[in-house]
Amino acid sequence: MKRNLAILLIGLFLMQCAPARYVKPLKKNEQVACFTFGGPIIQFAGAAIPIPFTTIGYGRGLTDKVTGYANLHSTSLLFSNLQFDLGTSIALYQKEKKYGFSASPALQIATSLKAKNSFRLWPSADLNFYYHPKKKESYCYAGLNAWFDLTSTKSHQEPQTTHVLPNMQGGYVLMKDKWQHQFQLSYYGIGIANLPNVPSYVGVAQKGSLGFHYALIRKF
Repeated sequence: MKRNLAILLIGLFLMQCAPARYVKPLKKNEQVACFTFGGPIIQFAGAAIPIPFTTIGYGRGLTDKVTGYANLHSTSLLFSNLQFDLGTSIALYQKEKKYGFSASPALQIATSLKAKNSFRLWPSADLNFYYHPKKKESYCYAGLNAWFDLTSTKSHQEPQTTHVLPNMQGGYVLMKDKWQHQFQLSYYGIGIANLPNVPSYVGVAQKGSLGFHYALIRKF
């Protein structure tokens, strides 16, 4: 029972509880700390609100085209689940201060601190296009994301029938000298029925879930 509950909670937290990471890769040796807030939008007390998932993390430019990052999911930790994501953001093509394409392969890792045999691992991948309006430092972006569930069963030993969770996102990154503000709207689980489910996700035609995220990033 504890293991099944842990897997159920981990599965809820892992429904895209962070925005796209470093859509435009950092410059070589540039370092940042990051805090994110938000998640899927649900109906709560008669209002539509994003689930208040939070993460804290670190990113570093390994080269001018590759950024490495690691993030701890702090809300998940409050429920005795150790969860983090590790990944890279890779510039596929970029035209400085105009536009570019990037990809971000990552691993989502989680385990319960109370239940045995609850370790889970989800590979994921992002593909994003970003654009600088009027050659400004700030930029907007849009992209696709996919999570891959390689397990054969869900919680309560139910068969796992959905092995790919497709998502899309769009956002804006406001650039300052030392600070960045990232705002993202998402659509998770494209075409996947969201009923019956707890909580009640706000989706499109009872499929998937809309989402909102905010990230505060500090260069140092």
